[in-house]
Amino acid sequence: MNELIEDGVSYLEIIHQLGTDGEGITEDMLSKWKNSGYYEWLEERRIADAMRARYEFAHDLVTEAGDAKQASKAVLQTIAANLVRMLTEMDPAGLRESLLSDADKFSRFVNAMVRLAEGTIKFDEHTTSDQERQAALAKARLPREKRGISEEALALAEAKLNLM
Repeated sequence: MNELIEDGVSYLEIIHQLGTDGEGITEDMLSKWKNSGYYEWLEERRIADAMRARYEFAHDLVTEAGDAKQASKAVLQTIAANLVRMLTEMDPAGLRESLLSDADKFSRFVNAMVRLAEGTIKFDEHTTSDQERQAALAKARLPREKRGISEEALALAEAKLNLM
């Protein structure tokens, strides 16, 4: 029925299409429904569509990331982006009043911000540590005479620094 209303089908046609399920329904009843319950249905559907879109977006981010580390970064970035969007849509004065009027709410909000920042810092530290480990392993695999800066890197550094 809601889909028929959405499609602009007349009330009489909706009642006709409902057949026996539409017995006892009048045009007036459908009109009242359209001005109340129908809008609730539209809002529920909008929320479900938005959640589905966010899920698909997050799924695409994780899929495109290709590995667990990049997926973790994508999740953190998605959370941060959603938080920023939510905060920008709120009335700053109302948010401030709400947070300052409830110490528990303020504490939870600040704690959430700190955890998000800590997650980003830990991710960056882990990535740096992993890169350093990989570089050390690669260097350890080089024969003794090949260790150190390559001829190409040395030439590039000299050119950039105008040493010679």
